[in-house]
Amino acid sequence: MNIKLKIKELKLKSLKKIFVKCFFYFLLTVSLLPVLCQEDNPIEKYDNLIKPQNTTEQNESVVAPIVQPPIEEKPDELTLLLPNTDSPLFANWSKSDKPLIWTEQDPLPDFLQQNADVLRELKLEKILKQTYIKENHIVDVFIYKFKDFAGAYSTYSVLHGGATTKLKVGKSASESDSLINFWKDIYYIDIHTNSENDNISKEFIILASQDISNNIKTDQMPPVVVIQFPALNRIQGTEKYCLGIICCNKYFKKEVVDCSLFNIPESGGIITAEYQPGDSKDKERILLVLARYITKENAQAVFFTLKEYFEKKKTTNKEMDIDFEVDDSILQIKNKKNNYTMLKQKGNLLAIAYDITNKKSGQQILSLIPWPIEITKPINTITNTESNQETNK
Repeated sequence: MNIKLKIKELKLKSLKKIFVKCFFYFLLTVSLLPVLCQEDNPIEKYDNLIKPQNTTEQNESVVAPIVQPPIEEKPDELTLLLPNTDSPLFANWSKSDKPLIWTEQDPLPDFLQQNADVLRELKLEKILKQTYIKENHIVDVFIYKFKDFAGAYSTYSVLHGGATTKLKVGKSASESDSLINFWKDIYYIDIHTNSENDNISKEFIILASQDISNNIKTDQMPPVVVIQFPALNRIQGTEKYCLGIICCNKYFKKEVVDCSLFNIPESGGIITAEYQPGDSKDKERILLVLARYITKENAQAVFFTLKEYFEKKKTTNKEMDIDFEVDDSILQIKNKKNNYTMLKQKGNLLAIAYDITNKKSGQQILSLIPWPIEITKPINTITNTESNQETNK
C-alpha cells in the first residue's frame, strides 16, 4: 500500500510542476502579445521598445547633405585680350552683349564663308566677335586665333584692309578711316566700323588696337621665308603669304603663278609681293615669288619642273625664248618684246620674278635675296701639294 501511495504523490508533484511551467509561459505570452501583433517585423519593434534611446542616437548621427557652391563659368581666353572699357579712355563705351565665339568645329558665319577653306588650311582654331556701342556709334572687334603664328601672318597678308600704318600695334598693321588690322603671335585682329567719317568710332578703334596689342604678351617674328624676302624697293602692303595651295590659288595671280607647280607642302610657305626698282624709267612693277623648301633637293625638283613647264609653253609660243645660265642657276624666259620672266634656285630657296621689262631690274631684284652660301672644298689639294714638292726636288 505504501508503494502505491508514494507513486501517486510523485505523479501529483509532476503534474504540479507542469502546470506551473505552463501557467508561466501563458503569462509571458499574454504580456508580449501586443508587441508581437503591432509590426510586420516584431523583432525590430521589440528592440525599439527595449532600447528606445537607439532612435535618438541614430537621428543625431545623420549627417546633413553637403551643398556644393555653383561652379562659375570661366571666361574664354580670347575675352582676356579685349580692351578694358572701365578705363577712362573708353568713357561711355559699353559692350552690346556677350561675345560670339566660333570654334573650328562650328560652321563659320556667313560673312566668312567665302574664306572658310582658306582659314581651315591656315589652321584656324577660334574666332571671337565683340561689339561695342556708344550712342549711335558701333565698333566690331574680331580676334582670330590660329594654331601657330604662320597662320596668323598669312591671314593678315591676304585679308587685311587699308594701307600700312605707322601705329605701333602688332608686328604688322594696316589702317583706313574705318578700320585697323594687325597680327601678333598667333592672333589676327580686325577692328572696324561700318560707318563712314566716324571720328568717334575711329578713336575707339585706335585705342582698342593698342590695348589688345599690349594684352598679347607673347611675340613672334614672321616666318623665315618672310624675313628672307627683300625689303628694298618692295611696295608695302602688296605682300601675300600662303601655306597651302587653296590660299595660293585664291590670292596669287593665276595668269602668272601656277600654284600646282610649286610643291607647297614641302616648303615653309610661299610669298609674293610687287617691287618697283628705283632706277626704272617706266616705273615697272615686278612680281617676285619666293619659296623656302625643307631641303635643297625639293627646291631643285621644283626648279626643273618649272623649266619643263616653260619649255612646253615655248612649243606653242614662237615669241618665247629660253636662256639657261647654268653658272648662276638662272633661267631667263623672254615672253614678248621687253617682257621677261627669271627663275633662280640656290640651296633650299627658289625665286621667280615676273613681268620684267628691263633685264637689269630683274637681276637686281633677284640679287637682293640672301641666297645660301654654298662652300665647296678644293679637289685633290693634298695631292697637288705633294706633287709640287716632288717637282721642286
